[in-house]
Amino acid sequence: MPVTYSRASDASHQRRHLHPHQKSRKYSLQEGGSGGGGGGGERRVSIPPAEEPLAETDREELNAHRSDDPRALRRHLIHPRGSIVHVGRSDGGDKAHEFLPDATYKKMYDHSPHSVFVQLDELQAGDDGEVEWRETARWIKYEEAVEEGSARFGPPHVASLSFHSLLNLRRCLETGVVLMDLDERDLPGVAYRVAESMVAEGLIGADDEPAVMRSLLLRHRHVHDGRPRFSISGAIRKHSSYTSLQSLVDARRRRSSHAMPAGGAGSGAGAVGRDRKKSSVALDMREVEQLTASVTPGSQEELRRPHHDSIMKRIPSGAEATTVLVGAVSFLEQPTIAFVRLAHGILMPSITEVPVPVRFMFVLLGPPGADLDYHEVGRSISTLMANPSFHDLAYKADDRRELLSGINEFLDDSIVLPPGDWERQTLLPFEELRAKSEMIRRRKRDALERRRASAAGVPDEKQALLAAEKAALPSKEVDDPLSRTGRLFGGVIRDMRRRYPHYVSDFRDALNGQCAAAAIFMYFAALSSAITFGGLLAEKTYGQIGISETLLFTCLGGVVFALGAGQPMMITGATGPLLLLDQSLVEFCRAYGFDFLAARMYCGLWMVVIALCVASVEGSVAVKKITRFTEDVFAFLISLIFISEPITNMIGVYRAHPLGVDYCAFNNSTGNATAASNLTAASAPGVANASLPTGLPPVPFAPKPNTALFCTMLTLSTFAIAYYLRIFRNGKFLGRSARRALGDFGVPIAIALMVGISCAVPVWTETLRVPAGLNPTAARSWLVPLNPGLETIPMWAALVMVLPAFMVYIIVFMETHIAELIVDKPERHLQKGSGFHMDIVIMSCVNAMCGVFGAPWQCVATVRSVSHVSALTVMSTTHAPGDKPYIIEVKEQRLTGLLVSVLVGISVLASGWLRLVPMAVLFGVFLYMGISALGGIQFWDRCILLFKPVKHHPQVPYVRRVPTLRMHLYTVIQLAGICVLYAVKSSRFSLALPFFLVLMVPLRMSLAYIFTPMQLRALDGAQKDIDKDDEPDFYEEAPLPG
Repeated sequence: MPVTYSRASDASHQRRHLHPHQKSRKYSLQEGGSGGGGGGGERRVSIPPAEEPLAETDREELNAHRSDDPRALRRHLIHPRGSIVHVGRSDGGDKAHEFLPDATYKKMYDHSPHSVFVQLDELQAGDDGEVEWRETARWIKYEEAVEEGSARFGPPHVASLSFHSLLNLRRCLETGVVLMDLDERDLPGVAYRVAESMVAEGLIGADDEPAVMRSLLLRHRHVHDGRPRFSISGAIRKHSSYTSLQSLVDARRRRSSHAMPAGGAGSGAGAVGRDRKKSSVALDMREVEQLTASVTPGSQEELRRPHHDSIMKRIPSGAEATTVLVGAVSFLEQPTIAFVRLAHGILMPSITEVPVPVRFMFVLLGPPGADLDYHEVGRSISTLMANPSFHDLAYKADDRRELLSGINEFLDDSIVLPPGDWERQTLLPFEELRAKSEMIRRRKRDALERRRASAAGVPDEKQALLAAEKAALPSKEVDDPLSRTGRLFGGVIRDMRRRYPHYVSDFRDALNGQCAAAAIFMYFAALSSAITFGGLLAEKTYGQIGISETLLFTCLGGVVFALGAGQPMMITGATGPLLLLDQSLVEFCRAYGFDFLAARMYCGLWMVVIALCVASVEGSVAVKKITRFTEDVFAFLISLIFISEPITNMIGVYRAHPLGVDYCAFNNSTGNATAASNLTAASAPGVANASLPTGLPPVPFAPKPNTALFCTMLTLSTFAIAYYLRIFRNGKFLGRSARRALGDFGVPIAIALMVGISCAVPVWTETLRVPAGLNPTAARSWLVPLNPGLETIPMWAALVMVLPAFMVYIIVFMETHIAELIVDKPERHLQKGSGFHMDIVIMSCVNAMCGVFGAPWQCVATVRSVSHVSALTVMSTTHAPGDKPYIIEVKEQRLTGLLVSVLVGISVLASGWLRLVPMAVLFGVFLYMGISALGGIQFWDRCILLFKPVKHHPQVPYVRRVPTLRMHLYTVIQLAGICVLYAVKSSRFSLALPFFLVLMVPLRMSLAYIFTPMQLRALDGAQKDIDKDDEPDFYEEAPLPG
């Protein structure tokens, strides 16, 4: 809404606008004239203040106040002085520039770029009918516009600007007022100098100067200002402007001890009309600000303090504000602008919504009927000031020409979208826009480098010799953990030298609340996995290895790894691929009459020998050959097995407990036999084991009613709860902390709920068989050599066990190193190093211990390790709204992994509770692991594209840069490899599965003869980008399930 001020009389109004000299000083943007603007040199000098004397009353009022503050004397002293302001030179009261060179004088001010907070205020009518500056948008990095009809900011977004508004802004800066390094300390002083310079530039008339000052000093309304309806005093409003304070100023002056003389008062009362109008600008601006502060004694600051605390976290320290004031006023006939860079940042709490020093001001005032969109021009300059390149230039600019050059560069880097109606989001390809923008920046950077190289010329002979000598010097050793040292055990020694100096800090850095929360979270995650794999292992090994061994040696192996590993943040435990190897090994031993546990003991001992041999030649560097091709094949195979196992189990349950059978013929009682079966198995373990010394046999039960249907419900419900809680983690309901808690604890929540339902419903289900106390699952001694069965393996077989040991080592090698590569990503900014060579040796020693005690193989669990590191990651809370949170640090320490392992070991004492867990629930967890892992496998995404039309393919690199038929050929080759591996797994040669998996590496290398390097980079490149609106998902970030 335009601002309207009453004039003294119509006659004076006509006289002023008929004056030919004043009319010539107006500049019209529509006409494109150059009045008042100039490219260089000094601009016209305005009429000195002494030539237009102030009214006697106001002069004496100023004299009464000058004794309080010398700066008021400097600002309002009546003496002949021109108002010309040199671009890039201070024009305050300081006279240092009279005897210092310009370059030296400019160094007195801080011109280093700061982070910028931009606020756009527009002139609008308030709720009470008075005109005020109202905040309509702000920029911390992206634009946040105030939503109409609600006192809140909308979502941050990239500002879309009209080309016309940018051209208008450039035209304004060409002819408007540009004040560089203005040395003022308060808002009234800045307003006075801006209005004075507008008069000097001929942009406004001298009699418009008071009105412009009144406009600049109007009150400011911010989005988060409180608006209380009632006041204790009831006499004074919460917001006060310059115009509304004039009566308060007069009243205070009359009551003050510095009262005006009677003569002055009389003459002041008689001064009316135009002279009185002009003299109103001469009020003491400092006292106006003091009165404003006294009228609102901290009330607004108290109301805005919670908002300040939240938004100030998002503004970088040392930031300075840019205030943009635009609006239409009725007393001007042509638009006028001013761009001000202050010499120092000034706190103006009445203007900015946050207590940030103001360094830049942009003022645009003009008539309502001008061919100028004030709002769009304000958004344009605000977006420019929020742009890093332009605001850096604005800090260092010496004159307006550099500002105009910055606008030209901004236009060069901008991408123009043609007009039209876009009904679909797919019509706006953001990936192509990003690529085009990067291409523009790269072209400019290359041109700048060529220009610098040509300006530098050819170096002389001495410089060339120095450069050659410097190039001949041996380069500093790159701290790459996967680079060869050329020494025996060089990689292990380097890992120890890099990591062990931080050993004390690994415990000291863990003494904080975040590490405690991470330990609790990881305990439930590790316990759920241990119960799942332990229960399934008992079934696959015919009861020879079960939950007791899994829990105890997850504890012991985790303690050893946490105390000695080079990357102790990784979590160890039983995994799916190792479970498959145990299943293959037990079938191999049963076929050849070998004792299973004795064979595993020899395998564990051979693993130590293999690990030492590989570490001695730094064989861990071979992990560089494992690309996404091999990872996808391995991960999809494991996911396929995880999905097929629950289905196979359900089929077995339906065969054992068919539907439609006369159950009374088999069992007279149809009650819940779950507790009774567990009690029988626990109370008489010797009897149960007497018939089969190698392990616990499956307890024979007659078909039970509703068991098959109930087990199906338990499996599917466990999967659904865990899966949808994982999706809920990145949903829109509840707060971020609540969503993360529910998503991260999805599996324990699902298990607990289904166990409770199983106990409440009187339907029989098969449950875990857990021995009491610290006893092994089978009736045997903990040490395998003390048990009968060692004699079943002859000497040649003990030597041949090196082959199964090598198969196990391959799986441990791949899982450990792939997990460590993910944990040690550069974006995590880890400071204490890693342990690729050392960790695999420690893991092999742990597995040798597991073989001696008849415990399951241990390995670094990829998903659990990624979850652990994510829980220890400190994300930014001060990033700009709209920006993706970035990693500040990771709490690198050993204590959380140690605590998690100890807690899992203590859980073996809760055997009574573990016996309540149905096997169907564990198969539901297995199904969840398999399906969740598909989301991070690129091969699965490309398989789906086989059944989609090309027009529906996503805009991802392997679609955009590879022809469709060749992309499908690559997918078919991977599918053939997976089929071969699954056939090997299902045959009697399943123990050789890791060997065939290693053959995928040379297969991938041979694809270089079929595909071009660019196509292979797109198909076999880095991990796919995760949606920036979502937090990273563990299963998508980790290529291997479980």
